[in-house]
Amino acid sequence: MIGGSSGVGKTVVARELAKHISTPLLLLDDIRIAIQQVTTFETNPELHIFLNYQAKQWRNSQSIYADWITVGKAMAKPLNAIVDHHIKVPSVGPIIIEGDGILPLADKQIFEQKDVCSIFIIEQDEEQLLNNLRSRGRGFNDGGELEQKGFAHASWLYGQWLAREAEKLGLLVINAQPHQTIFERLLSMISINARR
Repeated sequence: MIGGSSGVGKTVVARELAKHISTPLLLLDDIRIAIQQVTTFETNPELHIFLNYQAKQWRNSQSIYADWITVGKAMAKPLNAIVDHHIKVPSVGPIIIEGDGILPLADKQIFEQKDVCSIFIIEQDEEQLLNNLRSRGRGFNDGGELEQKGFAHASWLYGQWLAREAEKLGLLVINAQPHQTIFERLLSMISINARR
């Protein structure tokens, strides 16, 4: 599992890893979007939070940061079910799961499974995070300067929280920079972790 805040490069690294070890990749966002299609704000408000955000709410970093944690907690049960399925049914095979909804607070028993490796990518430089978000697009540049900076700061806050929580559980944490070596560093960390 590869977690981290928005804009740290999780998807790029996860795709590279999936290709390198010939393993399927699942984006946790796809699961959340699918669940949103069969639920409503009334039945599952925690999964629909961001769909109801107004422009000014994207300026409130503390609120965005707190809501990311709320969404992550709501995704813990589906995530755990997917991981559990891949562990208990060996013929299903391994999988790489990537997403900002992967929390270190998810069912600790999943993280303690010997067949599960979890790593959290953290960007320490908030300005770099803002640049990453701007360069990837996905509608980010449609927002004004205040919304962009509010979102980037929220992503930085969330990343710092993820790192603290992951370290408390003894999970792997890797810095996004230098970006040129992140894939090699990630492979090295996974290899060392697998030998334990």
